[in-house]
Amino acid sequence: MKKKNLLMMAGCALLAGNLSAQTSQADGELVSLLPEGVQANISTVRNLAKDKNLVVAGSPEKGYYAFFAATDAEHGEELWVTDGTQQGTRMVKDIVPGSQSSDVCYLTRFNDKVVFAATTDDYGTELWISDGTEAGTYMVKNIHEISSSNPRGFTQVNETQVVFAAQDFESEIYSDDGAQWWLWVTDGTEEGTKLIKKCMMKFPGQDNTTWKTPYCRVGRKVFFKADDVEGTMGGELWVTDGTEAGTKFVMDINTEEIASGTADSALDSFTNFYNEKLFFKAFSIESSNEPWASDGTPEGTYQIYDSNPTFDDTGFPRGGGASDVAMYPYNGRIYFRGYSQETGCELAATNCEKGDFKIFDINVTDPTATNQSFADPGVEFDGVYMFCANSGTDPMIDSNHGGELWYTDGEGVLKMQSDLGPGIQSNWVKDLTVCNGSLYWWNEAAGDMKVHLWRIDNKEQFPVQVTDFSADGDMIHSLRNCGGKLLFARSDANKGLYSYYYEKDGYNPDTDKDNLEPEYRTRKEIEGGAGVEEIEGNETRVEVYPNPATDSFNFNVSGNVKDVKVYDLAGRLVLTDNGDDSNVEINGLGNGIYSVLITTDGGTYVSKLVVK
Repeated sequence: MKKKNLLMMAGCALLAGNLSAQTSQADGELVSLLPEGVQANISTVRNLAKDKNLVVAGSPEKGYYAFFAATDAEHGEELWVTDGTQQGTRMVKDIVPGSQSSDVCYLTRFNDKVVFAATTDDYGTELWISDGTEAGTYMVKNIHEISSSNPRGFTQVNETQVVFAAQDFESEIYSDDGAQWWLWVTDGTEEGTKLIKKCMMKFPGQDNTTWKTPYCRVGRKVFFKADDVEGTMGGELWVTDGTEAGTKFVMDINTEEIASGTADSALDSFTNFYNEKLFFKAFSIESSNEPWASDGTPEGTYQIYDSNPTFDDTGFPRGGGASDVAMYPYNGRIYFRGYSQETGCELAATNCEKGDFKIFDINVTDPTATNQSFADPGVEFDGVYMFCANSGTDPMIDSNHGGELWYTDGEGVLKMQSDLGPGIQSNWVKDLTVCNGSLYWWNEAAGDMKVHLWRIDNKEQFPVQVTDFSADGDMIHSLRNCGGKLLFARSDANKGLYSYYYEKDGYNPDTDKDNLEPEYRTRKEIEGGAGVEEIEGNETRVEVYPNPATDSFNFNVSGNVKDVKVYDLAGRLVLTDNGDDSNVEINGLGNGIYSVLITTDGGTYVSKLVVK
């Protein structure tokens, strides 16, 4: 029986006339990737997780490629992939044959694959997976057997699993308040896709900035925002390791009493702090919005600092907030838009320990407490932390230069990188992205400035303009590093997708090569070599088959098997199995060469395994 299709599928008008297929700009090669008549459907918002995303997946062995939704007249909106070349840009699969669209949403990397939501007449909106081939693109599981499960919030939790929120029949009718999304896990197979916990997950979430979502992996755990199924706590902090036993409510941060229980804590700005802790913003009735940290336990969850311990005329705490966080930590600290009574909203930093808080006053215009720089998210580049900040917009004051690119070493250096918008015209740096040893961004239009793609090769270089598509501005967004090629989209009439390849003078493939692989270890584990093992010593060689393998491999050894461990080339443990039936599933492992260690009560065995 066909499901009810609850979504209205909108047609997308096609506009002919793509820009020239290939041009050279600023010493690099700029390529228009889409065939004529094809439009990329990529949202212009700067969310890390958005409904229409451009997502890079792959591996060092296989290479990297980007997935996205695109529309043409013959196929409607379907899943597409690109390796950054015209010949490598193609539709993956016509999921809904003909001109009807499958509405590909919430694309998320899963090693060298992507998971996403897609809609068909037979099954509604369900969980799908793709390795970039037609045969390797399929619905994982029919979670909601009557209607749509509407999966979203995909977050990889470990080397082989992704957690997400979805609806089934029970969650849809559970309460009178409307359908609930509950917590699920998948390894990319139907049998490995299971309900973990009945908790009310809120996605895309409430009170979220444009850069973050209420989901974040820290090591091999995922923190997320949820309520209990009865709705008694509001949106509060939860954590999961992908198992039912390891899924826990962490803390009711906002204990303010309301009719249904306690109020929402307005969680936001989730950021992974070196796989050790979660940094985030939370609201409490005692302090209002302030920076917090958590290790996933109640005793390890705390407010880092009360940056504004004052109250308004009604006795309500004002709070300082913590928002617009860096994509990752720099030099032992998280950098974010923080507050102090002396400086107002400026660049702040913390090492996530109680009481540790540092403020960088960039807009020093008097009175500095009410003249604020409102620093935006940054990135580490050329040994410093680069970010955008507004030093002021008064043309009569020498220190005022509008919104420009700045950098700091976190200690004594705090410097404007360049005055790209002369005087007080603003550059407004957006989407800072490191690719092939250079730093890129697009600038939001302000005054005489127009939107273009810009590049610097080191922190002292004056920015180089890369694109000049239109005198009215280039409408660029969604910068992505695709294995050394910079991808970006345009919101012009053609909704184009482009690739830019460039190597700076003195480019060193050893030091400038991009690391696009997730790290699961803490700083201490990395420094001590923990998680990296030398597994070949006195073990006996054994053959595993099939080899190369795709979904699983088999083995024959003597003795009772205790466990089977799979390691990558660096010696990191990526998979553990009990080996009960002499068969090990390897769904989720990226293409490449691995070592297999089989431990029995009679000894140990090793083998090389190729995964394709």
